[in-house]
Amino acid sequence: MSNSTPRATTASAANKLDPIAVLREELAAAAVCHGVERVEELTEELVRRYVQRLGGGQVYVPVRRIVERDKLAKELYAHFDGRNTRELARRFGISVRQVQRLLSSKRPTLAGAS
Repeated sequence: MSNSTPRATTASAANKLDPIAVLREELAAAAVCHGVERVEELTEELVRRYVQRLGGGQVYVPVRRIVERDKLAKELYAHFDGRNTRELARRFGISVRQVQRLLSSKRPTLAGAS
């Protein structure tokens, strides 16, 4: 067994936890897919700019289903008239209780209104 194999596996596992390494890998893959020349230069410049703008702070990356849930909640709230919970449940293919939960999560706050 070669010494490089375990290191590659360890490095790959470590990169999954390092957001900058993940960003670097994804940028390079996208650049290659789109036929960009000088992939490494472009990748490093984009990573540098990203770190410059967001470095030092914690960045939250929402899970896709949370983003979709929030989008659905906004859409439900836009169509909600105060009495059409069952209609919305049928229209969006979810339960009445789920409509109620989503509506309560997107209710406008009074703090923003002055």
